[in-house]
Amino acid sequence: MKFLKPFLLTISLFVLTACSPKYEIKTHYTLPLDMQGKACVQTCSNERKICQANCNAKQEQCLITAKQEAQNAFPSLMGEYEDIFNEYQYAIDNYNREMDSWTREERRVHQDFKHYRNACNKKQKTTYECRRSDELKRQLRNLEDREPIAPKRPIKPTLVSEIKEAQKSCSNNCECIKSYDNCFSSCGGTLRYEKICVENCK
Repeated sequence: MKFLKPFLLTISLFVLTACSPKYEIKTHYTLPLDMQGKACVQTCSNERKICQANCNAKQEQCLITAKQEAQNAFPSLMGEYEDIFNEYQYAIDNYNREMDSWTREERRVHQDFKHYRNACNKKQKTTYECRRSDELKRQLRNLEDREPIAPKRPIKPTLVSEIKEAQKSCSNNCECIKSYDNCFSSCGGTLRYEKICVENCK
C-alpha cells in the first residue's frame, strides 16, 4: 500500500500534464504614426528577411555536412556493432547453458518441495518431512535469487537514425524575430503580447 500512493500520484500528475492547456504567445505590432518611423520599420523588416535567409542557408549547410559526416562514420560504427554483437552472442550462449542448468535444478527442487510439503501436511510439524520441506523452500528462494540474467541485445544502428541524430544540432533559429522586435520598438512601434490557447483548451 505504501508504494500505491506515489504510483497514483505519478499517474495523476501525468494525466494532469497530458490534459493541461498549451499556450502560444502571439505578438501584435502597431506601426508608428510618422513616416520616418514607418520607413525605419521597413528597414527592420528587410534586415529580418536577410537574417532568416542567412540562417536558413546555414541550417541547410549544417544538414548537408552532418549527413556526410554520418555517412563517413557509419562503416566504422557498424564494425564496432559487429564486435559488440559477437560478444553478445557469446554471452547469450553462456546464458542459455546456465539457464538450462538452473531450470533443471529449480524443477527438481520444486518437485521435491511439493512432495515433502504434501507429506508434511499429513504429519506433525516436527517430523523429518516438515523440516525437509522448510529446507527445500529456502533452497527455492536462493535459486530465485540466483536466476541467470539474460544479456541485453545491442541495438543495430541504421544510417537513417545516425543521420537524424547528427542533424539534431542544425537549427534555423537565429533569433531574427527577437532582433526584429527590438528594432521595431526602437523605431517607435509598439508591441502587445497575447497568450493564446492552442491545445486542450476549455
